[in-house]
Formats: sequence, C-alpha cells, structure tokens
Amino acid sequence: MRPWLEDQLRDAFSAAAEQVGPETLRPAEEAVRAKPGFLTRRFALAVPLAAALVVVVIGTVTAMVIGATTPAGPAAYSLTGPRFLLVADGDGVTVREARTGKVASRVGLPPAPEGSFREPGGYLLAGAGDGETFYIAQSVTSRETQVSSTRFYRARVDERGRPAELVRDVIPQVTGTTASSLSVTGDGTRLAYSLDGTVCGQGRTVRFCPGAQLTVVDLPTGTTRTWTTNTAGQIKSLSWAADRRLLGLVVSSEARVLDTTAPGVTLAISRVVAPGEEATTSAISPDGRSMLIGHTRLSDGRRPHRYAIDEYSVTDGRKIRTWLSRGRDGDVIPRWDLIRYDGTGRHLLLAGNFDPLSRLDDGRVTSLIHHGSPDPKLLGSPPEIRAAW
Repeated sequence: MRPWLEDQLRDAFSAAAEQVGPETLRPAEEAVRAKPGFLTRRFALAVPLAAALVVVVIGTVTAMVIGATTPAGPAAYSLTGPRFLLVADGDGVTVREARTGKVASRVGLPPAPEGSFREPGGYLLAGAGDGETFYIAQSVTSRETQVSSTRFYRARVDERGRPAELVRDVIPQVTGTTASSLSVTGDGTRLAYSLDGTVCGQGRTVRFCPGAQLTVVDLPTGTTRTWTTNTAGQIKSLSWAADRRLLGLVVSSEARVLDTTAPGVTLAISRVVAPGEEATTSAISPDGRSMLIGHTRLSDGRRPHRYAIDEYSVTDGRKIRTWLSRGRDGDVIPRWDLIRYDGTGRHLLLAGNFDPLSRLDDGRVTSLIHHGSPDPKLLGSPPEIRAAW
C-alpha cells in the first residue's frame, strides 16, 4: 500500500475514533435491548466509519489507476529539496532540474582566452544548498607557458532555472596553479578554494614550491586566510558546516575537519575524522556532527571491489552506519567522486566513476545524469561529472 494512502486511512479512522466517547457507548445489557433511539445512535456512530470505508474504496481505486498510468522513475514519486542543480561536464555548465536531471538552461561563461585551453574537468562548482546561488571556478592553461589561472564567478538562477545573474571575478584571479575544489557557505558569505601543489627544481633540488594550499575568502570584505601543506597532492571535497566555521576536506587520502577560526597557518591543525580509512571524497553534515566518507576496499581476486559511503562521527571518528555499498569487478578501481548535502542535510548528490550523478532521498537513489563515453586516456574510466545545489 502506498504511504499516502496509509496516511489517509489513518486520518479517517482517527476522525471516527475521536467521535466515540463514553456518551456514545452503552452497557452490554442495555445494548441487547432495542430501546427507542438506539438505532439512531448506532447510525450516528456509523457515519464516520462509513466515511472511512469510502476513503478505502476511493483510495484503492485511485491507487490502481495511478499504478496503471504512472511510469517508473523520478516522476513516479515526489522529490523535495532544491529545485535546480548546476552541472559541469563535457557539454559545459548547465542548470538542470533537480528531480529529473533535464537541462533547464545553459550558463554562458566566457571561452578560454586566446592561446589557452581548458583542462578536462576545468570547471569547479559550489552551491549555497538552495538550488539558486552558485559559484563557478574556471581554470585554463596557457599553451605557451603551461601556467594555469583560475577565475571565479557567481551565478544565480530564477524560478524557471534560467540564469538571472552572472558576476565575474567575485574574488581575484589566481595564477600559477590549478584550483582543485570549491565550496561556499549556505549564507553565501564565505568561500573556500584549494590549489594544487607543484614540484620545482631538478635532481637533488626537487622541492614543493609550494605544496597544495587552502584559502578561505570572506566575500563581503574580500579578506582572505590561507593554510599550506608540504604535499604536492590535491586538497579535495571541500564542504562547509552550517556554522561557517568547520570545513571538511580530503588531503592525502585522509578525510579531515578544519576549524577555520583556530590559530595556525598549516593544515597540520586540521583533524583526521576516521583514522585508517582512505577517502576518495567526503562531505561534512550541515550540523557539523558527522561526515560521509567515500572509500574503496580492493578485491583480493576472489570477490569484487567494494566501494561504500559510510557515515562517521566528527567528534570521535566512530562509524555510525553505511549509507551505500556496492561491488564491481574489473581492472579499473571503482570509487565515489562526489558527495554533496543540500542546505537542509536531508538530500544528497552522489556520483562515482561508474555511477551516474544521482540523488539520495530517505534511502531512495534516483539517477539523474549518466556518464558519457569513456576517455581512452583514462584507461576506460568515464569522465567525471561535477554538480552542486
């Protein structure tokens, strides 16, 4: 039976039960005697019960009709949460309906400057979690110098999913290395981005110059604060808690939490959430109490690789539960690339190298956008999809 039908039946019978009180009940011996007015009272009591039975009949017929005419898929049930998503893939940046993944409009970002090219996956996306306000980082590389630069934009969409605003250079352009992750607070006042580390020198003089770094920008004032690392790896999966203080991230395959108000200038002040768990992506919950971590368990050859999304306590690193766990055979290792909460924390966006962009609502997974053709240069792994709401 459908949940909405159960609710209607429950309400109808509750309404009938509320009309049954001491004054409507009679002792058993009196009920046997058919005194005048007895049938009248019995009829009055039967009215709400009959109404409940009408709900049963109508609800059942309606359910049969809906079951016969409603197609399976996202339209077969109601999805709440933000109305729109921002998606970046091989077709550029598009606004899409959050229930179906259908394109609502396209965001007209400027092309790469002459003499430059956009790397695959050269767009980073962040959203305030309301499906209306988004930030975009566009990275390009000079063909002559091989130096990367990144420009930042703010985009807003209207009630029809069409771009209502596109503001360039909301923060100064960054030159010298590629941006690797982007996140904005729910109120749109703080934006975090990370830059890849680089290796300089030759032979014995090889060094990090600098390592990967993280910057937080206070958007109303333009002030910034930067944390550095001693690694050339990426800082990925930036995600804000609703308090605008705690920032989740993945660095060197470790899911961490950074208190952006604490003193210190390196990410050594951040804390590992689940020691020993190698993370491919993560997302801190809006309340800051837990973190979702995507990780892979490699096969020993006798069973498929397992890749899962588990929830851990931010306070003590305790595993709370497993949200999703899947298996896949083959030489290409499966992984989760994207986990994003909406502003309420009740809806999730998910994507992996073998999983389409999907949303998770109350345990139900709805596929939105499937991967394009695999890139031969990536050993058969499908192209990555980036998305935010």
